[in-house]
Amino acid sequence: MSGEGRYILTLPLKTELYQEHILEKRFRLGEELYNKFLSYEKKKYYEMTKRRDYRDAQSLIKDLTMQINELDKQSDKSKESKKLSQDLKKKRKEQYDAIYNIKKMFNWSEFGFGMDMKKYRGYYKKNLNSQICNNLAVRCFRAFEKMEEELVKDQYRSDEDKVNPYVHYKRKDSLRSLCGSQNTTGIRFILDDEKKVGLVKWQGLEFIIDLTKCTLYEWKALQSEICYCAVKREKIKGKWKYYIQLTLKGHVPDKFNKETGELKRQLGKGNVGLYFTSTSLTVSTEDGTKTYPLAIKNHEDKKTELLQKMDASRRATNPDNYNEDGTSKEKSEIKGWHFSKAYKKYRVELYEIFRKECEEKKLLQEILANDVIASGDVFNCNKMDFKFLQRNLGKKIQTASPSMLKSTIERKLSYHDVSINEISYSKLNPIFEEKNVSKKDLEEVAALIRQF
Repeated sequence: MSGEGRYILTLPLKTELYQEHILEKRFRLGEELYNKFLSYEKKKYYEMTKRRDYRDAQSLIKDLTMQINELDKQSDKSKESKKLSQDLKKKRKEQYDAIYNIKKMFNWSEFGFGMDMKKYRGYYKKNLNSQICNNLAVRCFRAFEKMEEELVKDQYRSDEDKVNPYVHYKRKDSLRSLCGSQNTTGIRFILDDEKKVGLVKWQGLEFIIDLTKCTLYEWKALQSEICYCAVKREKIKGKWKYYIQLTLKGHVPDKFNKETGELKRQLGKGNVGLYFTSTSLTVSTEDGTKTYPLAIKNHEDKKTELLQKMDASRRATNPDNYNEDGTSKEKSEIKGWHFSKAYKKYRVELYEIFRKECEEKKLLQEILANDVIASGDVFNCNKMDFKFLQRNLGKKIQTASPSMLKSTIERKLSYHDVSINEISYSKLNPIFEEKNVSKKDLEEVAALIRQF
């Protein structure tokens, strides 16, 4: 990674009770602001997309794209077909320009969302400064961008495979971080090298971080320039724990082996083939091929037991919300839900199991990613639509999380200015047929990807 790269350092905050109350209030206000702003932008989005010229442009883009793809699939390409393809691409670009002009008319851009946020942030300025509000506006814009990407993909899927994406509101306690855009106002981190103390300031709140116990890696990271700060929270055993996330400029500090003094996370040499499936990763190198299962041990029995206890407690405390046959009543007939102390205790235990599973999976994938990058310096992998697989496989692929592993490997390779070369199945399938290789033969497929 070049000197203009970015990386994150997370440090725990030691909070007092009154500070926790203020932080909880600010996160609650952040959720409220996001939901109000999202509601406003949704109305504007539907006003924009219901225009006739917008819908006609989208329909034309779909038809032109299908025609271009059919021409590209032809094995014998004449001059006429190439010229026709170029003409179709020009027409498609005109339609993209038409959509861009409509979006410009509605001020539909990241900057436009920031301007719209000015109407809402005044009420929250005592708790959320302008940078944090603008960051929430950017998150909202990113949510619409992701939705639009999936809507485009949905146009070419069958009715059974459609995802039907939409933007989500923030549920209670779902907002996990509040972020600024620079380290001069709002959330600030001040480092005192002499006293080895870090001071976090945020609109009347101050947190002191003792850096005498920090590791060599953390101390080296703190010498880098701080771009901006974020306050992050995580619920552990039913209580919120708060952290300061520093986004730092530059290269990630090197880690050394204490026993040998050698650098950790070094790249190897040679070509590497990575074959991702929904539950495993097969790595092919010059030394051999190995398959790693990605699924971790799940505590399904304990989860089922807790869910049954929660259901029994909920039924006992809310008998009026259920019919005689045991089914729950319609939403319009339910006045509210009351939860006992036992129910809340079971819910905390269940959440803790999910949290530990997530942390365990993340740790194992970090270790596996380190092994992968040490096996070579040229990486090829199969291209997969993980979101599409998640819809069809659901819990199976969610337990393994191959997409998260791939992102981890890409992040670690980016520190060495190396990227993964993705190979689509349109290019791989002819080779599989020629070599008479099945996709279930993991080692053979990974070896072919390595030699691609």
